[in-house]
Amino acid sequence: MTKSEEWAYSLCRKSFFSLFSFVNPVGKKDKELCDVIVICGNDIVLISVKEININLTGNYEVDYNRWNNRAIEDSLKQLNGAERFLKRVSSFRLKDTKEEIELPDEKNFYKIALAIGAKGKFPISESIRNNGYVNIMDEISFHSIISELDTITDFILYLREKQAKLLNVHFTGNGEEDLLAFYLRNELNFPDKSFLYFDKGIYESLIVSADYQQEKKNREESYKWDFIINHFTQNYFDKNGYNSITLNNMRRACEIMAKETRFERIKLIDNLNIVINSNVRARIYFSPTFNHIIYVFVSGKFENEKQRLKETELRSLVAAFLFNKSAIVIAIAWEVNPNFDVYDIVYHNYKDLWSNNLDKLALSTINELGYFKNHYDQLNK
Repeated sequence: MTKSEEWAYSLCRKSFFSLFSFVNPVGKKDKELCDVIVICGNDIVLISVKEININLTGNYEVDYNRWNNRAIEDSLKQLNGAERFLKRVSSFRLKDTKEEIELPDEKNFYKIALAIGAKGKFPISESIRNNGYVNIMDEISFHSIISELDTITDFILYLREKQAKLLNVHFTGNGEEDLLAFYLRNELNFPDKSFLYFDKGIYESLIVSADYQQEKKNREESYKWDFIINHFTQNYFDKNGYNSITLNNMRRACEIMAKETRFERIKLIDNLNIVINSNVRARIYFSPTFNHIIYVFVSGKFENEKQRLKETELRSLVAAFLFNKSAIVIAIAWEVNPNFDVYDIVYHNYKDLWSNNLDKLALSTINELGYFKNHYDQLNK
């Protein structure tokens, strides 16, 4: 496996891209489209990875031009060709497979030319605007971005903001890392200007600042959300595939959870922790990102796994009954044990499924078991 292939594989299996990425997509006559395709809703990220090692001649201009032509120009041709092909089709295949990967009807493309092997010897030029915006990065800048913007939504929002605001903007600085630092300092925005100037090294200055370190500390607990997602993807999907309704529903739940931004994960885990660390048995929380998603958090002692799942299922039903009968409800049941914690995910999409029988079941659950009765009483005052 080449270094570029290792990069592509690692990106698809060992990062937040794992639920949304596909390696080695092919088009007509099994021609490779690019190295990685990331699909999240209507957003499609095309990534071309090129490993270029140049035998240095000692003439910087000659060495840089050789590296630039081989590392970047080839990626630009590949990415633009992949975009043209994918705009015309509704699905694509992966290398050596027959399964078709469906594409969204509406497609928003973002292109990344990832040049590895420069090792800081050559600067990365501004993103290319010809034939559509192409983000040009090396392994250092790319790693910085996915470390700082470490959810699929945060990552795509950055690409979207760049493409919207910087299409006709020139900037100076030390490449993509400084552009990222500017974005982070500017409340995740770029200004509407035709030229951006910032001192070199502002990313290095940012990551040693007290505010940055405090922000990192504030984020720490939110990675429990990532842990839950990773636990289910690695222990269920990778081993068992998607051959049952339960596993498919669990994957849908994890995909939605993975779309929450880092900022929203902080609030989500705060609410989950309240249930885990207090006498509160359960809590309803509305997704700050998606108005049709309801989260239900349940924690406490249960007689057994069956009872834990049954209560979680019924609380999910009551939450939809109370607030949105066409909602998607994702419930997390968490039980603290002396040796290790146990947790489950329950997923239900009630759209087009609600019935009078579910109304009756929800009401009897509220009245007989008291699940979310305070919510019910407040709504019916």
